[in-house]
Amino acid sequence: MACAIGLVGALAPEARADVACAADAARLRAHLTEAARATRRWNVGWGVGFAAAAVGQGAFVAAEVNPLGPYDDEARDTLYVGAAKATLALATRVVMPLGVDLPPEQDDRCAELRALRRELAAIATKERRTFWLTHLGGAALNLAGAGVLWWRHSFEAGAVSFAISYPVGVLSAYTLPRASWRRWRAEAGTWSVAVVPGRDRTTVLVGGTF
Repeated sequence: MACAIGLVGALAPEARADVACAADAARLRAHLTEAARATRRWNVGWGVGFAAAAVGQGAFVAAEVNPLGPYDDEARDTLYVGAAKATLALATRVVMPLGVDLPPEQDDRCAELRALRRELAAIATKERRTFWLTHLGGAALNLAGAGVLWWRHSFEAGAVSFAISYPVGVLSAYTLPRASWRRWRAEAGTWSVAVVPGRDRTTVLVGGTF
């Protein structure tokens, strides 16, 4: 460790900056690589789940079968509402997928680091937007579906539909990967100061994100 510190200290200021950029870029690339895997799993997993729910409830309507009891107009409309909600949830996974566009490696590690930081901000924004859209949008969608069933049939029919569907939306929101959102929020508004001694002068570097 002492040898490594001595070696870095012996480098020119530009070389020390390159070493620092390379280390930060490696750490951030590892984070974004894991974020890419996590967001892909979440997006595909929930997309497949919502597609199965939409197709399944549509199939029950076509077969005139109610898996929870007798098939009547209320059961049919409840299945229609459920299929519609699942289809809209699937559409958000397709139209606004959650994913990371990992920047390519570059010879200029400081330029690479800047590109990685831009992607961190981008995926953090996507995670925040998708979380609130899934959470609040899902609640609004479930309330609308419950309202339709209440209007057409009874309060109980709407309440049962809401009670079944709402927890699914909450689970979807809270299983969403949010590591990049947390990291970006923790790093935003921070400052760092470095003192770089030189042969003829000492340079004070002030940097940060805001």
